[in-house]
Amino acid sequence: MRQFLKSAAKVSAVSAIACALTFVSTLSANAQSKKGLEGHYVGGSFQTGNGVTGINVYGRYDVRQLPISVRGGVSVIDSNNDTTTFFQPAVTYDLPISNKANAYAGAGLAFGEGDSTAFLNAGAETEIATNVVVFGDLIVPLDDDADAGFGVGLGYRF
Repeated sequence: MRQFLKSAAKVSAVSAIACALTFVSTLSANAQSKKGLEGHYVGGSFQTGNGVTGINVYGRYDVRQLPISVRGGVSVIDSNNDTTTFFQPAVTYDLPISNKANAYAGAGLAFGEGDSTAFLNAGAETEIATNVVVFGDLIVPLDDDADAGFGVGLGYRF
């Protein structure tokens, strides 16, 4: 029963991400003059989800001329007093939602210390002051043994 509930929660999270992206892309299509957040940034974030906490070093490389970004993170996660380090590279599709703000969705691979899993992610980012970015995202692992997590953080844009 627990396995069924975890699978149902993951399907629900992926469905919610898909619905949100459809909604955002509809808004984006109506306002093509918006540029969104451009440039690269590096920062840190705090991640939590289902009894797991983590500190991340996070970065975004904006692929100029394309609406995609290469993102990556190094996460130090504490679960049940067991610390694990994961590397999380991802590629995302960026949707401008206003000037200096994007919604994004993509996929990546989390690996470290003998474990690995593919994941889907979706989030938003915006510049709140000159070169200061706030971001948040949801990561949904495709492995039944891993739980979804939500992270928020600050970055420096360059």
